[in-house]
Amino acid sequence: MSVYRVRQFTNPAKKFKVEKNANQLMMTGIVVLHKDCNVIVVEGGPKQQRKFRKLVLSRIKWNEDQHQANDDNDDATSKKENACRLVWEGMCKSRAFGEMKFKACPTENFAREQFKKFGVEQYWDLAFSSSVLEDASADSAA
Repeated sequence: MSVYRVRQFTNPAKKFKVEKNANQLMMTGIVVLHKDCNVIVVEGGPKQQRKFRKLVLSRIKWNEDQHQANDDNDDATSKKENACRLVWEGMCKSRAFGEMKFKACPTENFAREQFKKFGVEQYWDLAFSSSVLEDASADSAA
């Protein structure tokens, strides 16, 4: 099982790539879409995980859309780098999720509830807390 975090996940082409590759690799999981903290959780074997990791960390260019937006408007919020980060990777006894699904979550509590349905709310806690810490360290450095 792997947990990834992406700051901005609005481009439909990138959503399609993630969903299609997860389905082709016969992986299960969930993608929770929340403002500035989008969490991708995928379950599969070691070979599947290796291929999916290569996709989200290397092959997908997460910053492409952001550079186009920065050309249009230069404000402080759009300067944050959009990247995919591996939050956690490990082994589980059994799969928690069914097929790959996308869930749009307007609030933090709603996002946590999506994971709680499957008994894995700790993945949201881990990803969201690392997002908050990253934002705090970026603000103090600026």
